[in-house]
Amino acid sequence: MNKYTHFRLALLAVILFLSVTVTSFGQGRQNRLTNSPREGFWVVESQPKQKSVALFYNDDNQLIYKEVLLKKRLNLKQAKTRESLNAVLEQALRQWASAQQPGGSPIRNDQHWLAAELY
Repeated sequence: MNKYTHFRLALLAVILFLSVTVTSFGQGRQNRLTNSPREGFWVVESQPKQKSVALFYNDDNQLIYKEVLLKKRLNLKQAKTRESLNAVLEQALRQWASAQQPGGSPIRNDQHWLAAELY
């Protein structure tokens, strides 16, 4: 084999490696996007060894629900934690929508929806 054949094989190996690597990164990004809520968003504020505060907002940036978890630190890297936060966000959005109807009652904070999801 001459040196050009070796060069072609090396180039082919690099291209194959890059295509596999790019494909695997793309799949990870897609999985992260499927975990995001359809509407609204949540924010978690943590104070080490004291408490975590989960704040839930609608699409208009209005605070619709707040829950304090004493002596609990949330690991946002875990998919289960993010799924629980998204489930509470959906529940809070439903309650907030019904509270906006005539005769609806406002949402009280700290109803332990998140605590029930996590434990």
